Amino acid sequence: MLKSPHPLPLKEISEKSGLSPSKIHSYLVSFLELNVVEQNKTTGFYSLGNYCLKLGLGYLDQVGLLSACKPVMEDLAHDLGHTVFLGVWGNRGPTIINRVDGAFSQTIFDLRIGSVLPLLSSALGKNFAAHLPETLVHPMLIEELEKKGASDDFPNDLAEIQNRLEKIKQHGVSKSRGGILSDYTAISAPIFDYSNTIIAGLTIMGRINRLDDRLDGNATKLLKKAAAKISISRGFIAS
Repeated sequence: MLKSPHPLPLKEISEKSGLSPSKIHSYLVSFLELNVVEQNKTTGFYSLGNYCLKLGLGYLDQVGLLSACKPVMEDLAHDLGHTVFLGVWGNRGPTIINRVDGAFSQTIFDLRIGSVLPLLSSALGKNFAAHLPETLVHPMLIEELEKKGASDDFPNDLAEIQNRLEKIKQHGVSKSRGGILSDYTAISAPIFDYSNTIIAGLTIMGRINRLDDRLDGNATKLLKKAAAKISISRGFIAS
C-alpha cells in the first residue's frame, strides 16, 4: 500500500504480498482496529490509515523538518494574519502535516492535519506537480484531468498542464483561487533539501480579496523568503 498512490482491493494486496486472501483479510481486520489502514466504504479498497501518518510525522520531527518550519510558520501567520500550512508528499499525494492560524483565519477551514489535496486544484498540489519527477505525478495528473475540476481555471489537457507547471517553476510559487474552497485563495512555495529535491511545500491560504495573492505581492515575497529560509536549513544551496 505504501508504494501505491491509490487504495487497493484485497485481491491485489494478496497478489503483491504473496499471502493468501484469508490471511491478508485477518491482518487487515487488525490493522483497521489500530487505524494502520482504512477502508473505503464505497469500494471496499484499502489504503494506509492515520496511524501511519503519525509514524511519518514522528520521523519528520526527528529529522527536524517540523522543528525548522514551526517558528517560520508562526512568524508568517503573525505577519500576514492568514493560515499557513506545511505539506509533504504522502503515499496518496500532497498531505498537510502542520497548520498555524493567523488573526484572519476562519473556522470554516475544513483542511486539517492529514488532509490529502489534489494536484491540479490546490496550490500545494500544483507545487509538488511542478517539482516532482514527471513519472511520479503523471498517472495522478491523468486521473484528475479525466475527472475534471469544478474551477473555471481547470486545465483542458496535458499540454496546458505542462505549460502551467513550467510557469510555476519560473515564478517560484503556485497559486489556486477557489480550487479547494470557493471563497479562498492560496499560494504555495517549495521547500528543497541539500539535493535540490522538493521535500515539502509552504502554503498561505486566506479569503479572496483579503489575501494578496499577486505573484509580485507582499504575501508572495514573504512566503518565498520563508520557504527559502527553511530550505537553507535543510542544506539547500541556491544555484
